[in-house]
Amino acid sequence: MKRIFLFLLMAAMVHAANYYVDNTASSSGDGSKGAPFNSISSAIGKLSAGDTLFIRGGSADKPQIYNESLSFSDNGPNGKPGFPIVMTAMPGEYVTIHPKSKIGVSSSYWVFENLTFDMQEQANDIFRVYGDNNTFRNLTVTNGSRDGFDISNASHTLVENCKIYNFTRNDEYDAHGIIMDGGEGNTFRGNTIWNCKGDCIQIYKANINHNTLIEDNILYTTWGPGSENAIDFKGTTRSIIRNNTMYGFARTTTSDGVALKISKDSDSLLIEYNTIHSSNGGIRIAGGKADHYEIRYNVIHDMEESDSPYTDGYGMQIDGVTDLKIYNNTFANMPGPLFWIADGAKDVMIKNNIFYRAGNYKGSSNDFTGKVDIDYNGWYQVSKQINGNNDVIGNDPSFTDEKNWDYTLKEGSSAIDAGDPSFGSDYPGRVIDLGAFEFDGSITGLRDGDPAAVRAFRLNQNYPNPFNPVTRIAFFVEKQQKVTLRVYNILGRPVATLLDETVPAGNRQVTFNGASLSSGVYFYRLQTESGQSLTRQMMLVK
Repeated sequence: MKRIFLFLLMAAMVHAANYYVDNTASSSGDGSKGAPFNSISSAIGKLSAGDTLFIRGGSADKPQIYNESLSFSDNGPNGKPGFPIVMTAMPGEYVTIHPKSKIGVSSSYWVFENLTFDMQEQANDIFRVYGDNNTFRNLTVTNGSRDGFDISNASHTLVENCKIYNFTRNDEYDAHGIIMDGGEGNTFRGNTIWNCKGDCIQIYKANINHNTLIEDNILYTTWGPGSENAIDFKGTTRSIIRNNTMYGFARTTTSDGVALKISKDSDSLLIEYNTIHSSNGGIRIAGGKADHYEIRYNVIHDMEESDSPYTDGYGMQIDGVTDLKIYNNTFANMPGPLFWIADGAKDVMIKNNIFYRAGNYKGSSNDFTGKVDIDYNGWYQVSKQINGNNDVIGNDPSFTDEKNWDYTLKEGSSAIDAGDPSFGSDYPGRVIDLGAFEFDGSITGLRDGDPAAVRAFRLNQNYPNPFNPVTRIAFFVEKQQKVTLRVYNILGRPVATLLDETVPAGNRQVTFNGASLSSGVYFYRLQTESGQSLTRQMMLVK
């Protein structure tokens, strides 16, 4: 009650206002809609907690351009908890900002959304973030010769639903989509990041990073050896990498071309629901001091070899880890080693995985020491296996459509109900399946780590993703009700209605065919008549 009273008291003390900017105005006014400021920089100092600054724009094919030097000082306006300062394009209008130099954000509780920042290949970071509790949402951040976001000892930063691409430089140094060095509770969610000379996302190690969440991103490169990694963790603790799609990374003289790279100064990581493909390596844990890794429900498939003399096309490199759990993953089509066991691991559990079409692993399973529990795995056309007492060994795990990278299970698969019974009985067949997907007779979907959550309103990630041109979308509703499921393009315009009808309680799955659409990022939104709503993004690649 006391907390609610304080919040209401603060709300009464905040007088939120709307202000406007239009650089076509002949002179700068008072920021009202009829007399707008004529530059963003002149407006910043006039704002207070709870205010919104609307920037007037143009059309989608001819956005309004602002050439500005922008800085957000810690001595300048700051928002407050529950009352951020918002800077956004006018609804339905399009704004492109050409920064004259890097944009320093030392202030706190700001929200930047629905804008494009184009550095035009200048040698600057676009955003240098020092302040806490800032949000960057629905932005396009592009064409820099340094980094898109450089986050330095800032906490509770949210970068969400942004397009971040084309970051390069002409010297020996890297240019990243997002680089972070220090901070607590930062989240990178729902972004599409591609074509960076360095990593799409790098967590640097000079200052330790805690509780970082990286989820629902699409991270890739079309530059092959011109990029390094999708995610590179050099130093972090208690962090989560969840439900990301990563692909396209190739070996160079300075990079190993692995999609997900984790160095020895990273501990207590949860890696789940990710899809990794078309890279020289899937996951590399390059350790010596790494502890407490849980790797589950991932699909790592169709790796690629290069012409280099080095080890390529592998599923996972394990290099000095203590307390490693690898369970319910699907590894498929590895032209190189399934496992690359370098300095091994201590206290290892590997269970309920599907290993399909993989080369001989490099190194020796004798390098697994301490408590080792490797059992209840499916080994299909694997050159060398680590035998347990309850494995499934065969030629074909019966995937739904391997040719189109659909690694869900078909009815009759020997992987169904073949997992370790100690994982519980809250599964359709009363025993967990092998691999990343659970089959229930009508829908095969990414399993949920919390069995109780299976019975809650949810919208699953489409699978496969990326797709061409067909994908499946599954969801669950707790009761019979009317639902709509629509697909939107990157501009927020609907391009398809997949459902608009009353459905019974339980699981439902629909198919989306994007044959008539162009390649790109799309969003799909599930809404119910009871007011529930969930949105996810997907990528069509033709």
